[in-house]
Amino acid sequence: QVPRVTVDITDAAKGPAPWDTLPRAMSDAVRDAVARGDKVLSLNGYCMLAPAVAGGILRGLPAESKLGVVWLDAHFDDIVLETTSVEETTLVGIPLSTLIGCTAEDWRIASCKLDPPLPASHVLHADGRVWVPEEMDTATASGMRLVDEEGFADFAGWQREVADLAQEVDALYVMYDADVMASEWVPGFYRAEPGGLSRDEVLARLQCVMETGKVVAASTWCFDFDRDPADVEVNAATQASVVETILRGWGW
Repeated sequence: QVPRVTVDITDAAKGPAPWDTLPRAMSDAVRDAVARGDKVLSLNGYCMLAPAVAGGILRGLPAESKLGVVWLDAHFDDIVLETTSVEETTLVGIPLSTLIGCTAEDWRIASCKLDPPLPASHVLHADGRVWVPEEMDTATASGMRLVDEEGFADFAGWQREVADLAQEVDALYVMYDADVMASEWVPGFYRAEPGGLSRDEVLARLQCVMETGKVVAASTWCFDFDRDPADVEVNAATQASVVETILRGWGW
C-alpha cells in the first residue's frame, strides 16, 4: 500500500477560463506537496500542464534550488506562438517552449506560476521522432539537451545523459508522454505515431532516471483518450507499468 494524499483539481477545469484556472490549481497543489516533502505523481491530463508542475516544484523547493526536467515525448511541443508559421495550435503545442521562456510569457507567469523560466540546459528531451522544422529549430537554438530516437535507443549513452543532468541540478521532474513508446503499447492514443521503442525499453530508461534519487515529481500524461474500449484497456495497463516503475524508484 502506497501512502498517498489525493488532490483532485478537476473543478478548476469547469470555469469560464480553464486555460488559466487549471494550471493555477496544478501549480499550487504541486507547491504544497513539495513543500511538505512529498513526491508528486500527476496521473492523468496533458503535457500543457508541465510548466505549471515545474512552477509548483520550484515554489515548493528551497530558494535557489535548481530543477531539471526529463521530457520523454515523441513530439517537441515547443511551438513559439509569436513567430510560428503553423496555421493552428493549442496549449498542447507550447508547453516545452513555455517552460524555457520562448513563448507565452504572461501565461507562464500568471497561470503556471513559473518565473523565471527554466534554463534550457536543464531540460533533457528524449525521442522527439515527430516534428515540424520550426520545432527542431527552436529546440536546437535553445541549448536544451537533445537525445533523438537513435540516441534514445543507445542505453549506455542515455545513462550518461541522465547522469550529466542529475549532477547539475538539485531535483528532477519527469514528464512522460504516452506516445514516447511504440504505438502498439498505446493503441488508445489519439493517433498512431511511427517508430518508437518498446514498453520495456522505455521503462528501462525511465528507471535509469529514477535511480538518480533526485526525482521529486513525475507526470504520466496522454494515456486517457476515449477510444475503443480494448485499446483503452491496453493504454491503462501500459500506464500502470509506468506508474509502477516510478513508485519503485521512490522505494514503494
